Amino acid sequence: MWSFSEEEKELINNEKKCKFLPNVKFPDNVYCTTSFEEAIEGTEIIIHVTPSKFTRDTAKQYKQYVKDQIVIICSKGFEKSTLKTLDDVIEEELPNSKIAVLSGPSHAEEVSKDIPTALVVASKYDDVNELIQEEFMSKSLRIYTCKDIKGVELRRSVKKYNCILCRSCSRSWTGR
Repeated sequence: MWSFSEEEKELINNEKKCKFLPNVKFPDNVYCTTSFEEAIEGTEIIIHVTPSKFTRDTAKQYKQYVKDQIVIICSKGFEKSTLKTLDDVIEEELPNSKIAVLSGPSHAEEVSKDIPTALVVASKYDDVNELIQEEFMSKSLRIYTCKDIKGVELRRSVKKYNCILCRSCSRSWTGR
């Protein structure tokens, strides 16, 4: 796991805690670093959770270490200066990466407590959708797949989480 903050790195590594999820304890095998190279080397998937206003700059800093990893964007919003969706920003910075977006309705604290939650992953690549679904789904976490990246990006960026409709697969499900 990468963090820009030495303080956060120390909290995760020494106490296995996150300041944003104070009641959650990380497993012993979770390690945090402030080095992009160390965090990315040998991985198959990069989970990008940087706030939208830092997405481009962060991707520029780590792109030299990206080889053929899938990049899952979990951040929501638009790039303020261009109004581009974050998948467009990441695609510009990492043009050879397979990109997916992951969205709720969900809250990290609920997922961390194994409260039943449903998410949608959207990628134009079927193999990416299937891999993410297989790797992340559990007894308490259901992941639906979709190819409508823009629909998912726009939906989560406007923060209306009462329903998600995936046009490409014609499934709908209701959340909050």
